[in-house]
Amino acid sequence: MTVPNEPSGPMLDIASCAPTVYLDDIAPGGTVLVVSPHPDDETLGCGLAIAAAIAAGRDVLILLTTDGEASHPGSRSVGKDALRRIRRGELETALAILSGGQEVPILTLGLPDGRSAPCMIAGERLDALVRSLRLRDIRSVWTTWRRDPHIDHRTAAVLARRLANALEADLWSYPIWGRFLPAAPETRDLRRFACPSEDLADRKRRALAAYRSQFDNLIDDDTEGFIMPLAILAHFASFDEIFIRD
Repeated sequence: MTVPNEPSGPMLDIASCAPTVYLDDIAPGGTVLVVSPHPDDETLGCGLAIAAAIAAGRDVLILLTTDGEASHPGSRSVGKDALRRIRRGELETALAILSGGQEVPILTLGLPDGRSAPCMIAGERLDALVRSLRLRDIRSVWTTWRRDPHIDHRTAAVLARRLANALEADLWSYPIWGRFLPAAPETRDLRRFACPSEDLADRKRRALAAYRSQFDNLIDDDTEGFIMPLAILAHFASFDEIFIRD
């Protein structure tokens, strides 16, 4: 996957004038299940909506499909186990900021970062996951868009679809890399999330800053490691969150 240096694409043009979606539309009650392929995708794609949901008294549950351990494969100073710990700590810090200090539970699946596939969560393992989630009154599922050009994002989307079907919950997607694709997307159910307050928008900006391993030079000995371009980070910090009804 190629990371763009500047935010552009037909989806952004469409989203800038798309209809607005409100919290009650995407989180009608009960618990919101956020299926995230890596620590940071939840904040990038729907951090503002997570903050708004918690502020409105909704329960939010994060289902993390991978630990993000492959973002810096060439680092000698930070191995995969250490990177798992770093990224988990960043996730917990970001969620604490988004929630205003409330506890946000995290379930982890431990799929291989960069090599996940839907078949890895199937059969009895999928059935067991569904049984545990049925205890949490989940009525809406948010996940990465099924056309995002990243294998882990697509795996998360397939899993979320299966979970939403089993739980009879609404499914909404938040595009991350897919928003920069050169081709125009399906637009019928694309919406902009209405920002409830500047305080919540500020929470998202501060939560993004928690991900130093991805957005800063915390790990500086891997020239091939992932670092998000500053213009793209600024885009996610300021542009309306995009939701697509699936």
